[in-house]
Amino acid sequence: MSRIPLVRKDEASPDVAAVYEMLEGAFDKVPNLFATLAHHPPALKPMLELFGALYEQSEIEPRLLEFVVLKIAYGYQSDYCLTMHKAFALERGITNEEIYAMEDRANWGRFPANEQALLGYTAQFQADPLGITDEHHGELAQHFSESQIVNLVALMGLASLFGQMANALQIPVDEFIGPG
Repeated sequence: MSRIPLVRKDEASPDVAAVYEMLEGAFDKVPNLFATLAHHPPALKPMLELFGALYEQSEIEPRLLEFVVLKIAYGYQSDYCLTMHKAFALERGITNEEIYAMEDRANWGRFPANEQALLGYTAQFQADPLGITDEHHGELAQHFSESQIVNLVALMGLASLFGQMANALQIPVDEFIGPG
């Protein structure tokens, strides 16, 4: 049960209702995380714009973006984010076996070098960003441009925020996705 009730569309201010229309166009529903964030309307639209800039307007293939979000969600044990993004990952061609393999470093050998570097950097970012070494950065830089690295690291930060928010507020998994 969510610690904060979801803002229903019929309760939403006109500004929030306009954002809900946009979300319904993308998801056919308003995801619960955003229906919770709607309690603070000044943050709702900018968060969606940031998400769009990092995810929708990225030069990076969607598969790799999902690797980032899922690895962060595993680190925070965010049921909400894991459930949502496992569904999105499957839509982007990531198999169930790959989804579960990315959880444990011992299984990363199955992935190509660029994906291994991304998983390692993301795991370190989630666990201890101050522990990111020049070696982590160098491995990532072998496969991604500076612009892409900034995109990836910013997405790691946003995924962390969403995962922590979902956990702290116990945001329920969206019914249109179902249990993970």
